[in-house]
Amino acid sequence: MAKVGVKIIWLHTHFKYWMGGTKYVYEVVKRLKDNFEIIIVVEDASDLAKKYYTELGINLICMKKLTSVSYLYWITLPIQILVDFIFLRTHLGKLPKLNSYTLVVSSMFPMNVVAAYLPFKHLQYCFEPFAFFHDPEFIKNFSPIKRFLVKAASIFWKWLDIYASKQSDRIVTLNHTTAKYIRKTYGVKADMSFTGVDSTHFKPFVGNRLRRKYKGNLIVAHSTDYTPVKGTDRMLKIFAKVYSQLPNSRLLITSTIINKELETNLKQLANKLGISNNVEFLGFVDYNVLPQIYSLAKVLVQCSYSERSGTTTMALPVKEAMACGTMAVRYPVENEDVEDGVTGFLVDPRDTKKMVGKIIEVLKMDQRSYNSSSQKARAYIVKKYSWENTANIIKRNIESLIKKQ
Repeated sequence: MAKVGVKIIWLHTHFKYWMGGTKYVYEVVKRLKDNFEIIIVVEDASDLAKKYYTELGINLICMKKLTSVSYLYWITLPIQILVDFIFLRTHLGKLPKLNSYTLVVSSMFPMNVVAAYLPFKHLQYCFEPFAFFHDPEFIKNFSPIKRFLVKAASIFWKWLDIYASKQSDRIVTLNHTTAKYIRKTYGVKADMSFTGVDSTHFKPFVGNRLRRKYKGNLIVAHSTDYTPVKGTDRMLKIFAKVYSQLPNSRLLITSTIINKELETNLKQLANKLGISNNVEFLGFVDYNVLPQIYSLAKVLVQCSYSERSGTTTMALPVKEAMACGTMAVRYPVENEDVEDGVTGFLVDPRDTKKMVGKIIEVLKMDQRSYNSSSQKARAYIVKKYSWENTANIIKRNIESLIKKQ
């Protein structure tokens, strides 16, 4: 058991979109709240995030200010960090019993910088070395203007991210791959917590309405947040070739954020490729419906390929789909989720011909063979990926730091 009175101040940039790191923090905090008193501090948050944390009984402090999704934020970054720091020092000064049993957790730049200047032990949860500064594959996906701005920001502020990470008392990350790049980038060793999947929620099930709606279709699923790293435009081009060979195939695209402009651009691409009638943009799918979409699909396809990125290596939609008994085709990261040739295929999405071939191979599998792979996919995820295990590893790291104080 954790020591009585231990307080965790968890700093994250924003909870504006219910995706990736936002979901990760929520699932971990949900399982730590009985061991520690937790305060979450963010620059801004969606109403959905506020609702979820209220239901958990967690104190979510929202600064209601600019966040990293704004160009102005990056242009005025030193001011933003200073405002964050002043807000925290002022607000935390009003809280009772902040003492040696108080620990700060940060989980995204620049909150690791803010944490470095607070008078508490600091555990940095690093999903990956900050992609805008350290991931050339991620950066090159942007338009020329955005690439220029990102590179400029990197020149001025990359050192600050490295400095703050080196100052942290401990770093925890997703897996072996992200740990490798943390060591290369920051020169520090990271513990690994992996990720979790709620396999009681993500399990094979399709309601009658959806089953009737898509009867006779071979379903391919893809999850996106519309950022270039997700490769949704690449997914459409790959699917166009799949569709040319299997006219009863259908692509269902879910998204973790709402971006009408980028969705419209992708719809125009689908129309140009002649597949618009067989591609559905489902938008932000209700959490209770999402397992049905995954279960309905014969294959979940991931098109990100930067090995440095937690988006590629962690790939939560891949794991959630596999928990639903769905095979997956994704970038070849070893020892993560997909067993090549057994529960799916490991393929570099830039190899269009091979991607198309493997997707078609899954879609054409006889039911007996598919059922065998489906059962193995779910069994592997249930055994290896548990939010309880993830939270326990983070809890162990927190307790270790508290004992040293």
